[in-house]
Amino acid sequence: MNATPIPQHHYNILTSSDDTLFIQIAVSLTAMAKSLQNDQIDFYLMHSQISREHIEMFDALCTGCGNIRFHEVRIPRPEIFDPLVEAGGWFRETYYPLLAHQLLPDSIDRILYLDAGDTLVIGDISPYYMADFQDNFLLVTGMEYKRDGENFVPLSEEDIKKEEFLPTIITGLFNSGSYMINIKKMRETNIDISYYYQITEKLRKCGAQIGRGINNFYFANDLNKIVIYKGDQGLLSAAFIGSLTYFGYPQIQDKAYMPYNFAVGYYRYLDQEPGYEPAILHFVGGPYKPWQGNYPIFPERFTRVGDTARELSELAPGQIKYYFMWLEYLFLMDQILTLLGY
Repeated sequence: MNATPIPQHHYNILTSSDDTLFIQIAVSLTAMAKSLQNDQIDFYLMHSQISREHIEMFDALCTGCGNIRFHEVRIPRPEIFDPLVEAGGWFRETYYPLLAHQLLPDSIDRILYLDAGDTLVIGDISPYYMADFQDNFLLVTGMEYKRDGENFVPLSEEDIKKEEFLPTIITGLFNSGSYMINIKKMRETNIDISYYYQITEKLRKCGAQIGRGINNFYFANDLNKIVIYKGDQGLLSAAFIGSLTYFGYPQIQDKAYMPYNFAVGYYRYLDQEPGYEPAILHFVGGPYKPWQGNYPIFPERFTRVGDTARELSELAPGQIKYYFMWLEYLFLMDQILTLLGY
């Protein structure tokens, strides 16, 4: 009788979504299960409106994969996030993880947040997951710095009031597609929804005082709407500025260093491959999302984008392999669901 292998690592992983991305979440779960096949994962899905049918499918898929335990986290009062939606755009689901420390089990002290749908775990995440928070609230892939002589340094809380830095802060000091949350510190500090309301009001006043940046900051999903910050990453950047740990910093001071939040838009600016192996892909900065591609083959049960399908010729050469990797996991997920009777 073969002994059950002992998992090498245990990971808590979180996402938040509605029903519109249920297929994409299933693809991400499949990639996660395969890439971390020697590890144990507790996967938490925050939502307020996903159908029971899809919740049961996620549970079955995770059970079928063998190394993921699925946890549904239904948000009790989703309307309390509406002021954040009004201030930052996007949807309620964008902001649910900001209160993860209040909504998750007390046994959790850290968790990896991944954007729903457009992220894929494709390698070892242990260096990122196990990294020292250095007593900060979040561990992130740094995107914006300021100059200090020959070095880049993180922005500080005092920089919020400076005209040259405020637009950068509210756009995001990091990309929120992937980041680690220090759940323990969030609880100890008693962060609650009122804290984010206060930050929102502070940013509103700062924008009015400097008269630029915020007043002309439009959000992409509604060009008629002026917002105070860019979604969750703008709010989180302002809320925890000065208490963000940039992964790899200060040893590495390179904005293109993003192994745990690798934006496929990298290839819009650089032709050479990065000097590291990406472990978490983020399909941001590309010409379109991977499920919008006009692939030569596609699982029959899933509807193509149809007339809006985008040509693969739009992709940069370095991006193509990652889009086909997503397609490969889509087919694998389809096979697993078929074996499970879905």
